[in-house]
Amino acid sequence: MNDKDPKKPSDEEIKKLIEQLNKKKSSKNTAVSFGFLLHKNYVVHMTFSLIINFLISAVVIGLASGINQPLVELHVIGYVLAIILLALIENFVKILMFKFFMRAMILSLGLLSILVQIMILAFIDMILIEGFHFIDVEHLIIFAFIFTILRFVLSTYLRRWLFMKKIRFLEGK
Repeated sequence: MNDKDPKKPSDEEIKKLIEQLNKKKSSKNTAVSFGFLLHKNYVVHMTFSLIINFLISAVVIGLASGINQPLVELHVIGYVLAIILLALIENFVKILMFKFFMRAMILSLGLLSILVQIMILAFIDMILIEGFHFIDVEHLIIFAFIFTILRFVLSTYLRRWLFMKKIRFLEGK
């Protein structure tokens, strides 16, 4: 009689799996990439981030103007500069937050991210004297909240699309 269960992996298979896991040890880099990176290449990630920020901010500003409740007083140059600053500062801050405060980020369920977004937008509003100015604090909070939610949805779909594209590429389709 055979003492071994045919459904259980053999000792050799277990050793191979352990070796593979040791080679691909998960670290905080994995959490950061799942947390907010859109691509493994950081330059591509920043490009995607800028495009998404421009797109989503234009949608939020357009929706607010469409219902006759403008959130921001802006000029084109100030708007472009504000969104570039937003992408740069936000990526830097989020990397630091994932590195040092990952547990708080997870436990806050995204509220910490919105709070950071509000602080970054307030900072940008203060340093840009002309071209980008929130009408009131409430408008800043509304903009940050809607912007963060819409960007999360779009980023999730982009990550999913990139993942599926990668899988199809590996399968040869």
